[in-house]
Amino acid sequence: MHCLLALLRFSLCAWVGAATLFVITGIREVTSPEIAPATKNLLASIRFPAYYVFGFTLVVLAAVCAAALRGKVRPASRGTTIVALLAVVLLLMIGDYVFVFQPLMDLMDLPDARDDPEFTMYHNWSKYVNFASVGLCLVTAVLALRDPGFETPADQKLQESSA
Repeated sequence: MHCLLALLRFSLCAWVGAATLFVITGIREVTSPEIAPATKNLLASIRFPAYYVFGFTLVVLAAVCAAALRGKVRPASRGTTIVALLAVVLLLMIGDYVFVFQPLMDLMDLPDARDDPEFTMYHNWSKYVNFASVGLCLVTAVLALRDPGFETPADQKLQESSA
């Protein structure tokens, strides 16, 4: 039980930290006048697939741990809230990957993609959706970092006898 909790907490915090670092370094690259637009597109096409693989791995791992812990955390509503928030995060990430990232990657093959209004639209959507999903992960991490108040076997027997 404690191993699952540690893994849940690690996964959430690792994803928030990694996504934040990715954004910071990515902004520095794309705003640098020393890097040509074609090179910026190449860097993004190399880095973003790893961003999604890493993000999905950590969030799915956190969701599995949270689901396994859900009935053992007091109050029960906190465990349910964590699972629900992670479900929303995963839906946002899947939507971003399918409906925003993939069309954006197709545009990056074009040398002047950054001048295309469609590129700007997808890029803005990606910023908003990623901000929302990482922000929800941060909220979820804060909830997971609170004392879990695990139910002991004695607590479970007490509840069963009073029911």
